[in-house]
Parts: sequence; C-alpha cells; structure tokens
Amino acid sequence: MQKFTFVLLVCLLLPAVMLAQDETPKVTVFGGYSLLRNGGNNTNGWDGQGTFNFTRYLGVTADISGNYRNLSSLPIPIVSAGVNQHLYTFLFGPTVTGNLGRASVFGHALFGIAQASSSAGVSLPFIGGINTSVSSASAFAMAFGGGLDINLGRHFALRPAQLDLVRTQFSPTDALTTGLSTSTSGAQNFLRYSGGIVFRF
Repeated sequence: MQKFTFVLLVCLLLPAVMLAQDETPKVTVFGGYSLLRNGGNNTNGWDGQGTFNFTRYLGVTADISGNYRNLSSLPIPIVSAGVNQHLYTFLFGPTVTGNLGRASVFGHALFGIAQASSSAGVSLPFIGGINTSVSSASAFAMAFGGGLDINLGRHFALRPAQLDLVRTQFSPTDALTTGLSTSTSGAQNFLRYSGGIVFRF
C-alpha cells in the first residue's frame, strides 16, 4: 500500500512542480488504443479523453474506454461459438500537467462507473449468427496514473504511453459471471496501457 501511495503522489504532484515553457491549450482531446491487463488476461480496446485546462497546470478530464475479449470456440469446422466479454469505464477527475518543452507529462485521478457484460453466441452456415446476453453489471471505478505527450506541432501530439491503475468494485458474483475475475475480494485491479494521438485547441 505504501508503494502504491508513493507512485500515486509522484504521478499527481511531479507535473505540477515543473516549469511550463509555453502556454497550455484550453482543450485537449485524446484517442487511441487501450490494453487492459488483469492477472494473465488481456483485453484490447480503445480509450478516449477530453481535458479542459483551467490553468497551465490544472485541468479536469473525462475518460471513456472500452475493452473486449473473445473466448472461443467449438472445434467444429462449420460452426463457430464463443463468449464475448466487454468492460466499459466512464471516469472523471482532476489532471495536473507539466510542460518539458518538446513534451509534456501529466497525472490524473479519475472516478466514475464501470459496466461489464458477457454474451454468448454461435454462428451457423446459411443461418447466420445468434447472440444472447449472459450477464451485465455496473460498479464504482477509479483510475490513477499519467503519461507522456510528445509535441508534433501546435495542435497535435503523440501519446506513446499512458499507464493507469484501474480499480473496479464489482461483487464477486458479478465479476465471475461477466468474466472479469475469479477473485472473491469484491474488487478488481487492472493495469491499463493507452497510446494514440492528442489534438489541442
């Protein structure tokens, strides 16, 4: 717990103490790839953020992400079947930013909800696909982390890495039925990597 607290403080406070070398834009919009890892399970998806900057150091961020995993299938040549898992997060919170000239670093603390679901489906020749929902649940979620943006120009930047510790509070039953975790702790921890393009206005 002490290591987690230390990492959180560094992510949130380090950008705030750095000197800005040029003015931070009022709005930044990020979109890109997301990899969510829970134990040995990886889910691929997307992550999108919008940040309104009150000052060069402090802003507020809305973050929406979706990650997906497919567990298949029947070993029959003409029939395919599987279980699809989905996890969406809708998060909101403060962001601190520090400018390094050609790059900027940021840290954030985001809070909101997560929605998990699982569905099962089968695909048959000439008939098509049949898909049905198995389970769906919502729970409190939070994410702590930060990242690096490399400036490509006044209005564009590349985000090679954003790392977040994402925690959700699904009950053990909901976590099991939606395929998130087999833990009985009532909380799930994920490591999320995101990377993509930043637009500045």
